[in-house]
Amino acid sequence: MAAAGNIRAIFFDIDGTLVSFKTHKVTPSNIEVLDALRKKGIKVFISTGRMLKMTSVLDGIEFDGYIANNGATCYDSAKKMIFGRTLPKKEMYAIRNRLSRKDLPPFAVSFMASDDYYINRPSDVAEEIARVVGVAPPTLCSIDEIAEMDIYQMCIYLKGKPLDDLMAEWLTGCSAAVWNPLFADVNEKGITKAFGIDNILKVFGLDLSQTLSFGDGGNDIPMLEHTALSVCMGNADDAVRAASDYVTETVDEDGVEKALVRLGIL
Repeated sequence: MAAAGNIRAIFFDIDGTLVSFKTHKVTPSNIEVLDALRKKGIKVFISTGRMLKMTSVLDGIEFDGYIANNGATCYDSAKKMIFGRTLPKKEMYAIRNRLSRKDLPPFAVSFMASDDYYINRPSDVAEEIARVVGVAPPTLCSIDEIAEMDIYQMCIYLKGKPLDDLMAEWLTGCSAAVWNPLFADVNEKGITKAFGIDNILKVFGLDLSQTLSFGDGGNDIPMLEHTALSVCMGNADDAVRAASDYVTETVDEDGVEKALVRLGIL
């Protein structure tokens, strides 16, 4: 386990880590923490399953860079893309073929491009999630058109066995991560927040031994297992806790600040 005094870069999840599930805003404590870290010369990065367009909840807060789409895209402090990995066309055509089948139950899928996102059919859940994160709902578009776009991530509005069956039978080159019970983030296999961290470290000339991460959901597990130190929030389930070095309080209980003080970083 790395020494806390060696930390030079910290990667933060958004939902349930910096942003309260109750208020859907960054907590006042976290705003102060981020400013204090940067003043100490520690670089702060976002590492989220959201697409960059959906990080407007962070507007007004300065970050050194962003990992979005669970590692499929990386951006600098000015939000200029410095890395991007689109879903293989094989997977895009597979989901197109499944969604085009009239003999199988329909379902909604959101598709994240670089600057906008699209959905194959109307979805009350997708509209509600867009409202919560403070962005416009996805644009309705035919799956045939979407399949030809450059897409970085899918959000599939299935859970349980239907999701498992879809992944096993149709999207064999992809993996699903669940951080919200209403949908699953789907990326190409191997594309995780840990993958995004490695790309960020190359750009900034940092070493993995100098990293710390904070998260709370299933899609955070690769990141929490990868960084030199890791902290999960108090609402995390057993699998996320097992992947972390420390467990802190929830976001609404100022868990990030308390962990950083205990570790001697602040």
